[in-house]
Amino acid sequence: MKKPPRRKISVQFKVPMLLVAAVILLVVLSGYVSSIPPMDDTYIHLVYGRSLISSAPLCFNGAEPSSGFTSPLWLLPSSLSSLAGTTIAPIVLMLLSLIAAGAALFLLPPFTAILLLMTGPFFFHASSGMETALSCLAVVAVWRCVRDGSGIPVSSFILSGAFLVRPELAILVIPLAVSMKNRTPANILRLAAPSVFIGLLWVFWNIHSMDLLLPSTFYAKNPVSWFASAYAGLPGLLKGLLITSPLLLFAAAVSITALLKGKGKRRLETSMALIPLLLFAVSIYLQPNSFFQMRYYVPALTAAVLAAGHWLRGLRRWKLNVFILAVSMLPGLIIFAGRRADASYDVYSIDVRPAQYISTVASPAQTVAAADIGAVKWITDMEILDLDGLVTAERLPGSSREGWQWISERADYLLAFPEQYSDLISEAGNSLEFLTGFGSDRNVICGEDSVALWRIR
Repeated sequence: MKKPPRRKISVQFKVPMLLVAAVILLVVLSGYVSSIPPMDDTYIHLVYGRSLISSAPLCFNGAEPSSGFTSPLWLLPSSLSSLAGTTIAPIVLMLLSLIAAGAALFLLPPFTAILLLMTGPFFFHASSGMETALSCLAVVAVWRCVRDGSGIPVSSFILSGAFLVRPELAILVIPLAVSMKNRTPANILRLAAPSVFIGLLWVFWNIHSMDLLLPSTFYAKNPVSWFASAYAGLPGLLKGLLITSPLLLFAAAVSITALLKGKGKRRLETSMALIPLLLFAVSIYLQPNSFFQMRYYVPALTAAVLAAGHWLRGLRRWKLNVFILAVSMLPGLIIFAGRRADASYDVYSIDVRPAQYISTVASPAQTVAAADIGAVKWITDMEILDLDGLVTAERLPGSSREGWQWISERADYLLAFPEQYSDLISEAGNSLEFLTGFGSDRNVICGEDSVALWRIR
């Protein structure tokens, strides 16, 4: 009797499975199996997600509404994860971001998926617990809508989802509109209408909660001009892009040029070329530096991989060229994998440990003035006075920004980076009683290698 033939694993599943295996290997090698914190901003989404199942939705502090989140769609998995409890919820949210990254790989041709898997910043954020992997999935979905000529109902649904993941992804309405067969004002309106409606609701909420048109995240950490930020950060950004792979940028540039000069379906080819161009442009405009391990550039890098994969498939020896490009990305993958492990240690040292300590010396009824507010709020559930203004409008950068006197009248503790907030600490003078400090020898994400806790007299 013949044995039944073995079922082969679909090639579409193999690359996502490689991602899962690589993440598991990274976790084991990094030695953080028992305590693996996600990125710092993940905790902010967890707090807002927990609020969705409370009597005060979208409130960070008590029943006070705020707009300190930039991914409304990511609040849904955050809310689901929050049900797992304080300790387990971050891990659940990291698993959900891993599923989103795996879904993006699943939707791609296998060799293009391998290139995306080898992209260091994508791998870094595949399990970060932030919305970054979901934004990559949104870019892949938009690319497929353009490539396959999906109808308006599908495209408008994908576009509104992308907008809810990251608001700047709304710019993808341009390639979607260009790709239309019948590009009339009425059809463009049908395409954009759901996103416009959602955007107006979002604007109304921002005005209601913080008297701002955009989420407070767009104002909280931009105290310097674009040119100053670009001057300080562009060298680091270029270094990060080159570490990812210099050949990837070259392949993407050649692909974009070929698409723009194409003699085939000009409408579709132009639309495909616009996706990486627009995403890089909006990323540089909003974040002209390498902060957050190039977090805001991961969608643009994903689009670059899609363009490069499309071009390579048209070459005679495309498999060999894909192999060469993948090998060129291996050093960047290793570097960003190491940064991912170091980032977990950094967040644990600078964000999680201080929050755990505060929970032992303070009560939930007290208030802490803090810079990195997510882990402190998630772990202690104390009232938060945000030094950067994310959920505290009075501390937003500007001429009306409240100073130390205002903070001291409302907070019981100060948790801050000594160098970054040296002016504020000097202004406080003798009103601060130093309690303890926390350090990290792997300063890759928190901005400074130490944080200190003071009691406010």
